[in-house]
Amino acid sequence: MQWTEDLSVGIEIIDEQHKELFNRINSLVDAIKQHVCKYKISDVIKFLEEYVHTHFDEEERYMIKYQYPHYDFHKSQHEHFKNELSNLKPELIKLEGGAKPGSYELSVTTNQLVVDWILDHIANVDKHLGKFLQTKI
Repeated sequence: MQWTEDLSVGIEIIDEQHKELFNRINSLVDAIKQHVCKYKISDVIKFLEEYVHTHFDEEERYMIKYQYPHYDFHKSQHEHFKNELSNLKPELIKLEGGAKPGSYELSVTTNQLVVDWILDHIANVDKHLGKFLQTKI
């Protein structure tokens, strides 16, 4: 997946965070292709856990500050992604407690979760927020 300007929401800090998400997922995709994803998945999931807190908090601060009318829906989307991500954690813990550091299946599941998120949330929901914020900032 490549970052393209049509994915930009027009708010620099949000766009930069989205670009970092693309970089991390592309790194996971490369690791899957090279059959070394089991060594990367733990780092990717840890990054995603940090990312959702930092990035979602950033977006939600903007929404509150500028009284975004679709705040409740947007926040519910964030909560849904957090729940989906937390469902991956038990599998990672199980793997880390065992003999192998990760798995191909967990890597593919994580990649698909994030790709689906990018295609839907960033391209649609965040773009809508960006258009709103550009009228306010």
